[in-house]
Amino acid sequence: MLLGKIGAGGKGDKDMWKTIELDGKIYIISDVHLEKDDVRKNILSQFISSLDGNLIFLGDIFDIWIGRSEENKQIFSSILEAIEELLRRGMNIFYIEGNHDFHLIWLDDMGIERAREMIIKTGKKEFFLSHGDMYSGEITHTLYRKFILKTEGIFRFASNGYFEKTVNTIGELFSSLSHKKNLLPHFKGKREKLFYNMLKNGVEISRKLGVDGVIFGHCHIPVVLNIDEKIYANTGFWGYKYGTYIELINGDVKIKRIDFSV
Repeated sequence: MLLGKIGAGGKGDKDMWKTIELDGKIYIISDVHLEKDDVRKNILSQFISSLDGNLIFLGDIFDIWIGRSEENKQIFSSILEAIEELLRRGMNIFYIEGNHDFHLIWLDDMGIERAREMIIKTGKKEFFLSHGDMYSGEITHTLYRKFILKTEGIFRFASNGYFEKTVNTIGELFSSLSHKKNLLPHFKGKREKLFYNMLKNGVEISRKLGVDGVIFGHCHIPVVLNIDEKIYANTGFWGYKYGTYIELINGDVKIKRIDFSV
């Protein structure tokens, strides 16, 4: 039985569910967890600028960004500029929102499609993509997400007001409690449990939807598994010394690594 619900979107399943056909290289990245004063901002913007293919953000790129937030747009301007340059070069960019960055209505202004979940068709294969938190088995987290996903209309109405600033401040407080832990390569204990819950759900999703593979983020464990001719992959995370991401070419899924020092 699925621990989450396929297609559980914030504005209704129809609005948040996407099926996209893409050609060429596809880069998939998640769980960078950028803070406002993060020295890795330029590393990410340079990485984006270097890409020669389509880009899918798989959630939690920012450690907390809810709603529009003109302040965040200024703070992360180098990243937004790199994204705009990639768009000008004719690449496709999609944003699958995570549990640390959602209701990102500023993406609509940039012409970037966002979704809660997505199926991509590339080559002769289909892959289901989701940040993965809704399939991790975290009950309190799942209940929170089901509630918060229904509030996008409020964020559209209250964008850039005191309401949005207050929500972001509360989010930053909670996020700060786990930020350093998020950037360390610890793959035991809780993360391992999340991974196996997500793998179990990934197997069920691939069976139910008839896709060739499932790609998640969230648990920070970079891996590609082949089980019964189905692919189950996780993008991993970006830490202090290196970051991992997925390169998808004609249905071939590979974990890649970028080394840096901060």
